Amino acid sequence: MENLTGTDAPGRGAGTLAPPRKFTISSKFGQARKPRSRKNRPCDACRRRKTACVITSEPPCLFSSRANTQNVAPSSPASPSISAISPSTSESNPRRAESAAVVHDGLVRQSGPGPIGQESVASADVDSPMQDPADEIVHTLEDVPDKTTHAMGLAAEQDPYFLDAFRSLLLSEREGIDASFLQVYPGGQDPDDHPIHFLLLQDEFPAHKNQAKQVASDAIENFVWPHGPALVRLYFRHVHSVFPVISKGRFLRQYLTAKLDIPSSLRGAVYALACVFWRQDSSLEGPCPFQQHDLTNHAQESLRRELESPNLWRLQASLLLMHMVPPDIDSVETPYTWIMASQATAAAQMIGLHQDPAKWNIGSWEKKLRRKLWWATYFTDCWSAVCHGNPPHIASDTFTTAPPDLEDFRSDEDLPLDLHHMVDPCNTSFRVPDGVRFLEMINIARDTRVILDCSCGVKATVQTRTQLIPIREKLREWPSLVPSCLAVGPNTPNGPLHLSYYATHVLLFRGLMYPATKAAKANPGSNLRRWLSTALAEFDNFTILMSYVTEKELTSFWGRRKFPDQAP
Repeated sequence: MENLTGTDAPGRGAGTLAPPRKFTISSKFGQARKPRSRKNRPCDACRRRKTACVITSEPPCLFSSRANTQNVAPSSPASPSISAISPSTSESNPRRAESAAVVHDGLVRQSGPGPIGQESVASADVDSPMQDPADEIVHTLEDVPDKTTHAMGLAAEQDPYFLDAFRSLLLSEREGIDASFLQVYPGGQDPDDHPIHFLLLQDEFPAHKNQAKQVASDAIENFVWPHGPALVRLYFRHVHSVFPVISKGRFLRQYLTAKLDIPSSLRGAVYALACVFWRQDSSLEGPCPFQQHDLTNHAQESLRRELESPNLWRLQASLLLMHMVPPDIDSVETPYTWIMASQATAAAQMIGLHQDPAKWNIGSWEKKLRRKLWWATYFTDCWSAVCHGNPPHIASDTFTTAPPDLEDFRSDEDLPLDLHHMVDPCNTSFRVPDGVRFLEMINIARDTRVILDCSCGVKATVQTRTQLIPIREKLREWPSLVPSCLAVGPNTPNGPLHLSYYATHVLLFRGLMYPATKAAKANPGSNLRRWLSTALAEFDNFTILMSYVTEKELTSFWGRRKFPDQAP
């Protein structure tokens, strides 16, 4: 890393000869520059920042060419987003302009009138004191061409306060910029409220890895052609309503304009989950011409390489690929879901989803999507731990992301008219019951996690199990508190939600009745005898749930499991 910022020497004044400021200049352009020479002076932007230009071969300066700075107008209901695939921002957040560490690298989008998909470039300097205080700079951590952003925590290679004080970047041996640092939050008055930075890394991979990803992409598209759009429609009809991890408008816009720019793993996951419902679409004639595992194999092969540069697209693929139909020969769950959950957790942490983005200087749509995906990852990690009896990967003190609300799930669900043809009419707008259902599934997973921590962990004791009593009261009241749209009844898609509720109840009573030994069964004062009759009485309602489950609901998407007539 090269420090590209110079500072005046202390004690400058009358009678004091200050040493000249020195800069390290990486440039092959022109002749060598002598100290304090006016030859090859820096450009206006670099001179205002008191930095030297970096010119590898010819002008313009790399900073000038990469600092695509744009003024963001105050939010207006009539202002469309200019990004073809990024939902428009609906709220603005204050920005501290005095920070010296913001490094822009084509990361700024303008929210204002303009052609869809275009980005205008303003010549105003981001640190200029003449900037209109009503304007703000909004960054994006996604959709930067050929770049991905990695979160930098306190244990990263650079201290956050150091990055806040110096304008820095990483240069390769070829004297090109390999990575730069982006500050999304300048920090607060409390020293523990430190600045938040991301490493903006250039995506460069060996040719054989790029070729392998291209082979996987071609194979996936060859399998589904010409049924790709129909499979996308099936996915949003059957899967998205239960597990809404994809940003619907963003995905459909990208699929319509340049679908091959969507990672192969995500396209393969969407196609593979949708093909299970092939027979439920009258427009698809005959049997499905491929097997689900044909697509899954190529998607997994591509994902293995794509996770070298994780982003939100690839995290979505990781979350979806673990829900494929298991083989007929499986009698118990294999470690597949556990390993996939750990992979998704690692990807989510790598891109910083475990940190609350509320104060970050990024778009509102991105904050909502990041919160939604973090809690979908948390939900997945929790239930994979239950399936295998292992401790969850996500510790309770390793994240600050606030729980989601209904607006996080509403974001990007209402489609513009030009995308309506890609989904069924009932899927063109946000459906409140679907959002509330997944929100409640996350809330139940949070209660499940408390049970796992105090009753099922390797350090669980009699004392820790006393924390189960408040959870028991909360779960007992849950059926009477949920909205009517989530109630048990005929022809309702709420089976997965209530099944997770009763599974959590089972874990609860297992903890309350611990230890369930023969001696405890014979002892009237044991936990087993104390809670057994209560558990049996409260599970009477489970039989009511099962009586309402119809064949149609039984063959819908519940997650990773298989019914005979779901085979494609």
